Amino acid sequence: MAINTRIRVQPDIETYLKSQSQRVLDIPPQQLTAAELTTLANRIIYEHKLAQSMMRQEFIPRLLGWLKGLVAGNNSKVVALPKAQQPALMEAEDQDFITDFAAQFDEDETNAA
Repeated sequence: MAINTRIRVQPDIETYLKSQSQRVLDIPPQQLTAAELTTLANRIIYEHKLAQSMMRQEFIPRLLGWLKGLVAGNNSKVVALPKAQQPALMEAEDQDFITDFAAQFDEDETNAA
């Protein structure tokens, strides 16, 4: 249950709270009462608490993991693929040798039949 406690709010914090009243409570800053200022402060504190917990749970671990990946460098998921080498073109002499070599087997097949 809520306990009534009086606190003194610094002028810059009060100005910030009033500037957020239209967004949070849909009440213009000039029409804000003391009770609505308390409600506004509680809601804004809750928003900040949620944002802080989200930062801790999601953003900061991802950021740290990314930084560790940059520093370590070993666990990189990007792998450079080796470039496929284009086969060298055969010279005319090699082509003649291959033709003569293959002709020997063709002659053996015709003689065997």
